[in-house]
Amino acid sequence: MSLYWKIFLSFSIAMILTLVGAVFVSFRLAEQAFDQDRAENRSVFIEEAAAALDSDGEEGLTNWLSRNRRPTQRTLLWIIDNNGRELLGQPIPPPMVRAITQPEIRPPDSPSNYRPRRIAPRLIAPDGSEYYLVFTRPPRTLFGVLSWPNTQVAVLSLAAAVAAVTALLLARYIASPIVQLQRAARSLAAGKLGTRVGQPFDRRHDEVGTLARDFDKMAEQIQQLVVAKETLLRDVSHELRSPLARIRVALALAERDASSTALPAQLQRIENETERLDQLVGQVLTLTRLRTQAPHDHKPIDLNEMLSEIIDNAKYENATTEIAFSPNKHATVMGNLEELRSAIENTVRNALAYTNDPGKVEIVLETSGNAVTIRVADNGPGVPEKDLTKIFEPFYRTDQSRDHQHNGEGIGLAITSSVVDRHAGSVTARNRSTGGLEISIRLPRTSAAS
Repeated sequence: MSLYWKIFLSFSIAMILTLVGAVFVSFRLAEQAFDQDRAENRSVFIEEAAAALDSDGEEGLTNWLSRNRRPTQRTLLWIIDNNGRELLGQPIPPPMVRAITQPEIRPPDSPSNYRPRRIAPRLIAPDGSEYYLVFTRPPRTLFGVLSWPNTQVAVLSLAAAVAAVTALLLARYIASPIVQLQRAARSLAAGKLGTRVGQPFDRRHDEVGTLARDFDKMAEQIQQLVVAKETLLRDVSHELRSPLARIRVALALAERDASSTALPAQLQRIENETERLDQLVGQVLTLTRLRTQAPHDHKPIDLNEMLSEIIDNAKYENATTEIAFSPNKHATVMGNLEELRSAIENTVRNALAYTNDPGKVEIVLETSGNAVTIRVADNGPGVPEKDLTKIFEPFYRTDQSRDHQHNGEGIGLAITSSVVDRHAGSVTARNRSTGGLEISIRLPRTSAAS
């Protein structure tokens, strides 16, 4: 439920509770005993009733009562004769008849000159008939009771209490996760990358819960980026150290053999290591650019044409390796030409590097729905199952000696993965049942770079 509806329902429930509480309090106040002696304008109405009875008898009293049945908003008047009959013919409860016709009970310890009085005032007609005036509250109604004494104060107090409690709980419900988010943000800014908002706020199904989950996801991505950066720097340092060490050795040998016939070989070794070092630096810069810069220049790309060029170059460099290509004339995608060329070429070169002798690489181009899949498979030794997802990490090696044997820096497939991610695609690896590794690159046909 969204935060909007939670706030709306909270105030609605608070209003309903206030209304129910107001009705309950009002009716409880209405049930309290009614003081006859303190009825509003009691003496004035008694005098008017007495005058009407004295001038016109019972008929005059009845006419006056019909005009003053409800003399005030909070008072109802009854006039009852000796026989318990109400002059206007209104039915009256029997207990009221007994209460007004029976005298007040004399207390046992009352003085001898004490005279009890009746509860209701009594009027005597000229013919000696007696009439009793009874002041009561009018029938209780939802809005009528609100005008009775003390009701307004009670209702306002109840409404203020309910509103205060509701506001307090709602403010705490909203403010608590925000304060936690604030603390988490400050902690993350201080360098504590493992900071998370966590439970119970990330389990809420409103905007606050969404914000908490987004914050945790952001923190997770920041931590991964920082860790990846640190790992990349460590691995680059390690990778640069090897060719530099070999260059030093070659230089030392060249200085020693300056006058011998071995000098050209040593200089060639220096040139080779320098080129390898230059390639490594170039790949690191490419990977860094892919991870930090936004994608751009997406145009229609014919993957058949691109793969044909890549395969021609690969055959020229690897004349002894068989490369089988299954094209697809509908394989066109939207993307950056140079980036996709680099990603696919790295995948093909990786397959060529690890084929068995005689080597064979199979490249298949498929279309399915709104996606294009490029499958590149070799007949090499494959990769351990636990490493299938790790081979796309920079400088990750499954076998140090094997990788160095093939002059692999462990960064080509990382570039492939980054390029595919920028094109909203996916790249996976699996070991084939017939032997060898198959890498599948799936790309959407439409431009959906992220």
